[in-house]
Amino acid sequence: MRTEKKRSRGVEDTQRQRSLRACRRHLEDLRRAHKGPPEDVAVPSFGLPRYMAPVAPSSYRSSPAQLCSECGE
Repeated sequence: MRTEKKRSRGVEDTQRQRSLRACRRHLEDLRRAHKGPPEDVAVPSFGLPRYMAPVAPSSYRSSPAQLCSECGE
């Protein structure tokens, strides 16, 4: 009687597993390629600040009527 060792499930390398790994690598390459802009697009050399402080109000004591009259002048 012949006794053959069974290969464990994790060791077996089937065509399906190889194609899944190839697809996964291809998707990672696509994500890496699309992170930045295309090479033929000009990118501005300056950056925008992440946080801009809000504009401080001029006075808390001003009434709406005074503000309207100042804007009208």
